[in-house]
Amino acid sequence: MKTIYNIIFILLFSSLLSANSNLRVLNLARNGDALAQYNLAMELKDKNQRDSFKWMHKSALRGYPPAQYEFALMFHYGIGVRKSFELARLWFKRASKRGERKAQVILYRFYAGKKVESIHLKQQHHYSQNFRRIRQ
Repeated sequence: MKTIYNIIFILLFSSLLSANSNLRVLNLARNGDALAQYNLAMELKDKNQRDSFKWMHKSALRGYPPAQYEFALMFHYGIGVRKSFELARLWFKRASKRGERKAQVILYRFYAGKKVESIHLKQQHHYSQNFRRIRQ
């Protein structure tokens, strides 16, 4: 019987601690702490996408690189906001300039894909011109 009371006490105490820590994170986020804003946004991502977007935006504006990267992903996939590849690219660039490796990889893939396409189009044009000369 004593163990049941101990288990109930531990469960109640841990729930009070988690509620207290959530309240502390919310207060820090309201006071402008970029890390707290980012953590709050990540917590809300599955529950309330608009609020998650709002807090991620605040953290990204404060210059927190992981928040800038996640904010770009939100624009890219349309999480809590309408899709916008231009704004996604803008925020990937900002995160990349601050050293966020994942954003650098995405930008590299984006620009490498465009360069590869333009090279292939130039080659295709060159080949078609040569083929016309041969036929004449």
